[in-house]
Order: sequence, then C-alpha cells, then structure tokens
Amino acid sequence: MTTAHPNPAPLTSRRNSAFSSRLEHATPEQQDEIERLAKTFEVSDDKLRTIVKGFAEEMSAGLRANDQSCDLKMIPSWVTGYPSGNEKGVYLALEISGMDIYVCQVKLKGERGKLAINQYQYKIPDNLTAGEDISILVDYVADCVSDFLVRVGTQDLFVYPMAVSVGFAVKQTGLNKGTIVALEHGFDYQNGVGCDVVELFHSRFKAKGLAVKVVAMANDTVCTLLAHAYQHPSTRIGIVHSAGTNCAYYEKFGNIKSLENSFRNKNSDDMIINTEWCNFGSHKRWLPNTWFDRKLDRESNNPSIHIFEKMTTGMYLGEIVRNILVYLVDNDKLFAGSSSDGLNTPYSFDTSYMYVIEADDDTEEYKDTCVVLEEMLKIGPTTIADREIVQKVCEIVGRRSAMLVGAAIASVVNYMVEHGIGLDDTSDGFAISISGDLYEDYPSFHPRVCETLKALISDDIASKLSVGIVKHSRIVGAAIVAMMAEKMDPDVDMQE
Repeated sequence: MTTAHPNPAPLTSRRNSAFSSRLEHATPEQQDEIERLAKTFEVSDDKLRTIVKGFAEEMSAGLRANDQSCDLKMIPSWVTGYPSGNEKGVYLALEISGMDIYVCQVKLKGERGKLAINQYQYKIPDNLTAGEDISILVDYVADCVSDFLVRVGTQDLFVYPMAVSVGFAVKQTGLNKGTIVALEHGFDYQNGVGCDVVELFHSRFKAKGLAVKVVAMANDTVCTLLAHAYQHPSTRIGIVHSAGTNCAYYEKFGNIKSLENSFRNKNSDDMIINTEWCNFGSHKRWLPNTWFDRKLDRESNNPSIHIFEKMTTGMYLGEIVRNILVYLVDNDKLFAGSSSDGLNTPYSFDTSYMYVIEADDDTEEYKDTCVVLEEMLKIGPTTIADREIVQKVCEIVGRRSAMLVGAAIASVVNYMVEHGIGLDDTSDGFAISISGDLYEDYPSFHPRVCETLKALISDDIASKLSVGIVKHSRIVGAAIVAMMAEKMDPDVDMQE
C-alpha cells in the first residue's frame, strides 16, 4: 500500500464566531451560573501572552541543564539532520503499546516522499506480562517479528535496520542507547529495570537468527515529525495530542547546553528536541487553573505534575466536564438536582462525548445529546434546557483546551523564529505535523487551535506557516528514524 500524507494547510482557518454564553431554553438562574462558569474558564489575551512568555522561559531553562525545577525537560532525541524525501531503502519499525505489538516494513521510494508500508498487529498474552526474566517477553516479540518477516518476504544476505518504540519509561543517552527506568502498563519483570533496550532486543533477535539490526529508539512525537517531514521536508515541529500530549521540534546544537561536548564536536546539524510539554505549568503557575482543575489534579494518580496535559487532553477533558455537571446538579441548576450512578462515577464522561454533544445542531431537541445523557449515563429524563446547558459546558471546556494548545504551539513557533530555526528571510516557510485522536476527531478543535495560534504570531510568520493533520504516522515515523540513523552513520555495515 502506497501512502502519502495530505499537503499541510496554510494557517488561514475560518474565524470562529465569537463565543457566547447565551442560552435559549434556560432559566435566569441557570443562565447566571453558565455565565459565571464561562468567565471562570475564560483565557484572556493577556493570559495567553503570559503563557507564551512563560513557555519560552521554560524552553530556554530546560535546554541549559538537567534542572528538576524546569517544567519542560527538553530531552535530546539524538536524531540530527533533515529527511529530504529522496532517500530510498527498506526499514523496519517495532512498537509495543500496551498489550499490542506492531511490526511495520516501510519501503522508501524517494521521488519527493513516496513510500509503501506493510504492517501487522500482534497481541501479548496475559501470561507474558510478568515474571523473573524480561527476555521471555522479548523472545515472544522476536517470534512476532520473525512471523512478520515470513509474511512480507526478505532479501537474502541483507540485515534490515529497525527502530523500536516501547511503552516503558526509558532514559535515553544516545540514538541507540537507553535503559529502562520503569515498567508500565501492567508489566512487571524482576530484571526489567536497568536493561539497555537496544541491546536487549538486538541480542534476542540475533539469538533467533533474525536478519534485523536495532539501530535506534523512537519517541512517538519525534516519529510524528519525521513521518510528515519525509513527504514534506519543510516540517520542523511534530505534535501528538490525544490521551496525552507532547511536542518535538528542531533545535540548534549551540543551544543544547545539556549535551556532552564529545557528542557536540561530532555534529553540526540541528537536533530534534522532545519538549515533554505535558508538564508545563506544574512548578510555576503559568496556566489559568480553576477549582475544577485543582480538584481533578488532587484526585488523579499523579498529582502536581502534567498540569498542561490535565487541562487539554482526551484523558482528562471529559472528567473536567463531569465535575462541572456534578457541581451544577449539587447547586440545583441541572437535571432538577438529580444525578445518576453513571454521572457520579469518575471518568465516566468520556471525552468523545464532547465531540458528539458539541456537534449536535438540533437546537429544538438536542437528540444526540439526549442519547449521551439518558442512554450512556442513565440520567433522566432530561429537559431541553438540561441538554443545552451540557452542550455549553462542553464548549466552554473544549474551547479553553484548544486555546491553551494554540498558545503552546505559538510559543514554540515564536521561539524558533527568534532563534533562527526553520524560518529565515529566504525560507518559504515551515510545516507543523499533528496527530492524535482528540485532534483528528474533535471537529471544532483544530479551527480553535489555529485561531489562537494565528492571533499570537505575526502576520508575516502566519503567512509562511502550514499545519498538517497526519494519521497512522507513529509507526511509519519509527521506520524513518531507522533511516535517519543510517543516514547519520553511513558506515554502519548492514550486510550479514
């Protein structure tokens, strides 16, 4: 299957109609309450500019040193240089995500970014999630890779370069070096922590006789950037915004003070930096936290960290809405003061409900909203006013989330422009690639992000900026990382 990402769109989104908290079916008391909520969640222009300023400060601080007080960790990806779209070759990618294993073969055809992919998915059995030796799990992964190679066919006397992406916490110290610091997502192996990821996989692949060499580890946000960059070489920023959120961008070597001089002296190309922007606002109060945000954070399994993520992503937006609805019920402003077991259950209001409810344009009956409330959450019966109020709450929360994401992107863009990265007087512009279910599936999210982004950067920069929403990019991007690893070290012998 040959794939191509759609061309990134210029930053000229339609102007959203001005936000209004006006309700057609509510009582005066309900109207007053919604207006107070709208004001509570409002992000003023001054606050947006403060966020942009704070983000730039945190970026610079994170690049200087490994300072634990910095919100942005600014982690080097060890990927340097830019894909041109003319590279050719066959590369493999491996991703372990939860209980799923994805193996992918990408054939780069050059010709300005043409490629073809083959991909298979495998399930990890429950009995392989824990034990004494993590090699048991990796042996199973190796068997999956072996099966995949049989399915797609291999070339004799050729060792295929592969990049791996694992769902464990890894401390990466090089493109092909990194140790596991924590096993997550239900995995528990006594000897897992401290293992070198690349060596672990490569040794087990070699023991199985697989014609594969693990040449790199891949971060999903870096993969989003590179997958788009192969087909659109002007891409300089990659963003994942889904259940979690992160951003990667190209940085000049001279600005990355945390790199060892021995590595710095060998390279002059720009390097991709993983910002870990999910943590922005955790140490310093750059963000406009409300009582509802603080309640969610206190009751989460990771309080006081990942504050930006908790205010903007699919993991948490539905829970913010649920907390507001419960508050309205408790104050007799919604559902006649009656709740349900469904509404009272934490995280029962899935963020995807917001997509459906905001898109419900049946202003006479709000039938889709009724389905969510009465059939999914078992609330009812509900009135037209109830459904209209719930829609307005979703809009208030969703709008603030998109504005915060737009401000974060504007911060990165302005920082890059100020430091001469990506845009100069001779440049035609640069592209931003974005992936993630929330960004792709929430119809009003992208226009709101673009509106905020455009308001916070100069017109001449906005005219040169384009945004591409990309799908299925992570695993393809990992294969591009393998290609970049080979490109960075062309002396690597891939022959058996």
